[in-house]
Amino acid sequence: MALVQGEFYSEALGMDTQITALIPEPSAACTAAAGGRNFPTLYILHGATGTHMDTVLQTELVQLVHIHFPNLAVVMPSGNFSFWTDYQEEYKYGHQYMTYVSKELVSISRSLFPLSGQREDTVIYGLSMGGFGALASGLNHPETFGHVGSQSGMVDIGWAIQTRPFMNLKHRRMFGTAADITDTCYDFYDVTRRLSASADKKPRIFQSWGEDDYLIEINEAYHRHLAALNLDYTWHKIPGPHGWGVHGQGLGLFLDWLKQGMEKEVG
Repeated sequence: MALVQGEFYSEALGMDTQITALIPEPSAACTAAAGGRNFPTLYILHGATGTHMDTVLQTELVQLVHIHFPNLAVVMPSGNFSFWTDYQEEYKYGHQYMTYVSKELVSISRSLFPLSGQREDTVIYGLSMGGFGALASGLNHPETFGHVGSQSGMVDIGWAIQTRPFMNLKHRRMFGTAADITDTCYDFYDVTRRLSASADKKPRIFQSWGEDDYLIEINEAYHRHLAALNLDYTWHKIPGPHGWGVHGQGLGLFLDWLKQGMEKEVG
């Protein structure tokens, strides 16, 4: 497996940006594991104050993928402290992070590497702030992503806006002056209700969080909401607080869930 780092100009962001990628080497084993297809792809979004290297440095991602999922490509972009949103009002010229992740990054990575173009082979997952970003891009673009995962995610940004006044300026940049996300693409309750009622293809959804997580209340509330809908939904509650210990365990559970789901689809 090759670890690749690169930098390129993003039209959506209006600036240069970086990625780290894990790309299966073109060995016979990988070709056989992929069934002769281009590689399925996992996009991992980092948390607040993180970088595109966080998941490589802080978890056993490389070992887990190499041993258990050798045909999986992993692409990790840099999102700064953006919540992976499309910025609003005077900040909207550039800083379109959701557009970047859900469209531009997918297109660019597929042009650089031999990645599958099938939605059932395209996955998005994130930690904390990245969990919010993964749900935002994944739930709103089911035509692109067949699997969506959130680990200790900020699943209710309305709660964050109300309880963290020190973030007021940043929230206005992300969600507009009123900072009201009701019935928008960032209202994941509304988005999943509409997905559940739709006859269109729906992504499989994975959610996990820590038993002592400071985001436990909003994760458990969202869990109850998802469990009542007509969606392919799996969840785990992991012993421990919000942090890399729980994140690492959640990543392992997510990769197991992903592999089983992909094998079932192929079979």
